[in-house]
Amino acid sequence: MLIVARTLAVLSVLFTLMAIEIWGVQYLPIGFEATLVLGGYAFWLGIMSAVSAVAIAVVRSRSGRRREFSFIVLLSVVALLGLAALLCLVLIWQLSLQ
Repeated sequence: MLIVARTLAVLSVLFTLMAIEIWGVQYLPIGFEATLVLGGYAFWLGIMSAVSAVAIAVVRSRSGRRREFSFIVLLSVVALLGLAALLCLVLIWQLSLQ
């Protein structure tokens, strides 16, 4: 389970970086529709993988191994904070256009 939780934590960070690149930076010109679809998928997959990694870490840490899962929780929380910041920036940008 430790390998699964670590993999999910790393995937959550990668999906977060992908969502930030697609919605925020827009380095790759992929088109408007693809930006919404791929950015949305990356956003939701980042949330789901981070929450799953935290859930695995919490359940497994109750069995007595707490030190091994602190890095997993750290990565997942950083990914969730990054996604929350991205969502706030996108909403602020949308409200400023109106």
